[in-house]
Amino acid sequence: MTLVDETEFTFLVKPKSREDWGWIDYQVNVFKDHDSYNAVLSSLYDSLNRERKLSEENERFKKEENPVDHAYATLLANGAVKKTPFRRKRRWHGNTNEDMDVWVDLYEGPGKAAVVVHLKNTYYGEPWKLDGAYLTRDFTSYTARPFALRMDRPVIVPGQSGNIAVVVDRSAFQTDGGQLAELVLQLFRGDGLLQVAVAVDHTLVRQ
Repeated sequence: MTLVDETEFTFLVKPKSREDWGWIDYQVNVFKDHDSYNAVLSSLYDSLNRERKLSEENERFKKEENPVDHAYATLLANGAVKKTPFRRKRRWHGNTNEDMDVWVDLYEGPGKAAVVVHLKNTYYGEPWKLDGAYLTRDFTSYTARPFALRMDRPVIVPGQSGNIAVVVDRSAFQTDGGQLAELVLQLFRGDGLLQVAVAVDHTLVRQ
């Protein structure tokens, strides 16, 4: 973005979520002086709003979480697939770039589906960290669904590999009308960029 005095700013804008009553209009506040009163106040309001939403979402997921799914996710993340009821259905090479080498395994299971993302940090610089994981029907938090996630290590340093396992119960695929719908798993890395997006089909759930 360029101001009238030809000062240029570069920033990343993420889409906001859809509310019950419709889509939110965009507003971007830009402050030339980051230490000014208005800039600090705006940043404080944004942080408080994010904290409130995260607290509400975490509370909802705590009520919905399944300890069995978390146990399965732990086993899958640590490579103990044979100790789970899951069978690998397919494997594909993810969005590999100069930073990370990515492989994705999709598993079918009785009443559940699972995804294991294998990551190798090929960038000899910053360690890789998970910023957030989202499971939705339309890429918005309005259709966010609960899931169990486990990692075999919290940080992947350059040259190191790591696994992220996600287990999804059949109920997460159900719409309000009782039908089963495809879901999309998105994993964002520490700098806020999308690392991988995986389509999770309800046919992975065995009866």
